[in-house]
Order: sequence, then C-alpha cells, then structure tokens
Amino acid sequence: MIPVIIYDEYQCDPKKCTAKRMLKFGLGKEAKRLSNIPSGSIVLSPFSQKALSPADRHFARKGLVVMDLTWTNIDQFPRMKRVEERALPYLLASNPINWGRPMELNSAEAVMASLIILGEKEQADTFLERFNWAPEFLRLNGALLDEYSKAEDSAEVVRIQNEYIDFIKGADGPGDDN
Repeated sequence: MIPVIIYDEYQCDPKKCTAKRMLKFGLGKEAKRLSNIPSGSIVLSPFSQKALSPADRHFARKGLVVMDLTWTNIDQFPRMKRVEERALPYLLASNPINWGRPMELNSAEAVMASLIILGEKEQADTFLERFNWAPEFLRLNGALLDEYSKAEDSAEVVRIQNEYIDFIKGADGPGDDN
C-alpha cells in the first residue's frame, strides 16, 4: 500500500473538494505544512519534465503527494527540492466540473490514476465506492492506464502517451474517411 499525502491549499468549494473527501474516507493523510511532506516522496506536478511510471514505485513507498489547488491558480503550485516531482500522462477527466477535458484531473482522479500506474490497483479500487464518477474515469481511461502500468519507465509512458495522442489526432483530423 502506498501512503497518500494531501497538501490542501483550501482554494476549492469545500462541498466539491475531492481532497477533503479523500481525507474524510481515510484514503489519504493531510500534510498541514510543506515541511511535513516526506523527503524522497513523489509529488504529482503538472510542471515536471518526467512522467510517472511503474519505475517510481520505490519513491512512492515514501509517499504519493497530491497538491490540492484549483487549475485557475496552478501558477501558485508549491515547488520543493527534496522530493521527486512527476507529471501524469495524458488522461481525461471524468468529474462533473472538467468532464472530458484532457489533463485537468481533480485530486482524487490524479491519485487514483497514479495508484493504477504504480501497480496498486486494489488500493485504487477503494475510490470506486467513494466517488460516483470513478467508474466513468476507468471507462474513459482504463485502456491507457493499463498500458501506462506496463511501461518500463517514464520514457515509455511518454511514448505510449504520444502514440495515443497521434492516433486520436489522426482519427479526428481532416481527411478522415471514417
């Protein structure tokens, strides 16, 4: 089991906040200060140059950290030096606020996806009963998550992501006869 750590910037509506729901249901523990985040843990960051992959399991054993802040305030994302920052690869949001938008996951979607990529499917499945959009998240992203979870490293995750993006661009692009 991977320890999930939540750092909350208190920027979202408390009634819709997935970080608060994760805490309420025991799906993660709160880090009240940045200094409480374990050294060497993985921080999910949209600014990381490296994609999360199964090769990161050894870092994740120290903690998987999600920074809960709104996408409109993403420029305020806290940067840290003693952690491993990783970005999630291409995935579609299934939550009611960002449904269908690529790469705009809420905190719970990000954690659920990370756990699957890291090989902790059983732990990720605990989200299914707590978030009504979770089955839809798996429906939209299940095949990609399965591929990402089989990747050897970050470079392979990026290759899978890029092949998928090229495929969907080709399927929707001009001149498509389908």
